[in-house]
Amino acid sequence: MSVQTFDQFALAETFKKALAEMGITEPTEIQAKAIPLLLTQKHIDFHGQAQTGTGKTLAFGLPLLQNINQNSSNPQALIVAPTRELVLQICESLTKAARYTSISIVPIYGGVSIERQIRDLRHGAQIIVGTPGRLNDHLRRKTLVLKDLVTLVLDEADIMLDMGFRQEIDEIMHFTPKNRNIWLFSATVKQGIEDIKNEHMTDPIVVRSSKQQTTTSNTKQYYCMVPGKLRLTALCRFIDQADDFYGVIFCQTKVLASEVAETLSKRGYSVSALHGDMDQNLRNAVIAKFRAKEFKILVATDVAARGIDVSGLTHVVNYSLPEDQESYVHRIGRTGRAGKEGTAITFIGRSEMRRMQQLARRFSADIKPLEVPGIEQIVESRTQQAALYLATLTEEREIMAMDSVEVLKAAIKQLDEGQLATACTRLLVEKFLKGYEREQDINFGTTADLTRSSSSGDDKQEIMLHIGSEDGVTRQDIVHYCKIDGLDQRAIERIRVINKRSFIVVPARVASSLVEQLKERKLLGKKVRVTTIAGDPDASHNRSSERRDSNAYLGRSRDFPPRNRSDRDRERRRY
Repeated sequence: MSVQTFDQFALAETFKKALAEMGITEPTEIQAKAIPLLLTQKHIDFHGQAQTGTGKTLAFGLPLLQNINQNSSNPQALIVAPTRELVLQICESLTKAARYTSISIVPIYGGVSIERQIRDLRHGAQIIVGTPGRLNDHLRRKTLVLKDLVTLVLDEADIMLDMGFRQEIDEIMHFTPKNRNIWLFSATVKQGIEDIKNEHMTDPIVVRSSKQQTTTSNTKQYYCMVPGKLRLTALCRFIDQADDFYGVIFCQTKVLASEVAETLSKRGYSVSALHGDMDQNLRNAVIAKFRAKEFKILVATDVAARGIDVSGLTHVVNYSLPEDQESYVHRIGRTGRAGKEGTAITFIGRSEMRRMQQLARRFSADIKPLEVPGIEQIVESRTQQAALYLATLTEEREIMAMDSVEVLKAAIKQLDEGQLATACTRLLVEKFLKGYEREQDINFGTTADLTRSSSSGDDKQEIMLHIGSEDGVTRQDIVHYCKIDGLDQRAIERIRVINKRSFIVVPARVASSLVEQLKERKLLGKKVRVTTIAGDPDASHNRSSERRDSNAYLGRSRDFPPRNRSDRDRERRRY
């Protein structure tokens, strides 16, 4: 008989009681498959494959808690996660589940005082949750000793590998006992995952949850063709058209996230950014204010936003198509939760239609085309919002008792009916329609244009190689790297090599195939991360953005302390 409730698991009553109080009664698919295995076998190497938001934390967390020897204060379980936010989320979930026990759970991550963490570890920590860089700091200092470790959990292992944490993971393995369990969780199975399983795990049991589900049916998914230089304008249009926009704007780099947030703020939007250059206290403050709706728009990078659980989001906007399909799943899964409707909009370039179609096919997703709202649509929508706002102002409600308020009341009473109507209209226009009275409508392109361009041979696509002159790469190396069967070398229109990146411009019709083939090849003896760049390769704004991004990738910042450079630098290279 299949498990329908947590009561059917061999869990201690203390954990069942805690789960009931948390309102958790039925296990998710990955929980139903993983928990019985992890509870009943003393030694087990395990790989659970499931998307974010499927309940992985409790899938490994409940068996971990059950297996803790509460008579010993030594570390018995270590959970390694890619980001600080995810570390804190895991700690929060496990602490709630362990509320009727004496189990101690300690978070370890960079960007905060290492001395305080040392004190916490000395006081006793049975479960430790941390980021790779800071964990290795403690292991090298011997402020964290894993001689009694029973289980090592690698959560979001594929993301840690994407962020360049493979060396740190291997170092952590070196400090663990040989007979420890390894429980690995990932959304995807890349080569790096297989390498970890082959090198560190013994006959791992593999469990997969359904990987076709991208999000709930409450999320409406759209793609929208917008040239790179017009995306900020398009974004403002969608925000303004929404009745009460509360959402996350995802950007590929921290530089772009900062620029988008800054520009939106200058235009009067309530917004903040979240990215890897911010110190931990500031990031915590931003997340807390966003949850409290002190501002309604969060512009973030993937990794900075990973592990953040904010309820009630109405929108997710992908400022560009994510580099991999799993990131799309993670992003849009943040809206349309708890029975509420959500909207996910992805901006794409003219050459990205095929990638969009592949993504939709893989996840059986209904991703519909969407046009950028025109001026007339925006004005109509904003006018309706203004009328509703005016209705709320006329409701019987107590007004604060201040002398200045009485002065305002007296001034209003001096106005005749026409003057009062003029004043109210002017205030509403200022609040809801400012800027649109002068704005000209823009031709963003249409879905028909997109369909034509996807089969056209005239469009260009720029491809970025995450390797550059500092790695010893020359232009001739790139030419040799791109010698692929079926590709006419004359099709390569431009090659540029800068410090840490290289760029190739090719016809859009061959770009997807070229990217996939380059990913399988080696340049200077190693695999290279290959991605496409949204927007027109010839547009001057892209040239300046690339220069800014290339500088940002160098990892310059004054926000982080000198220690724990591994966590900081790994995040910085990509996010």
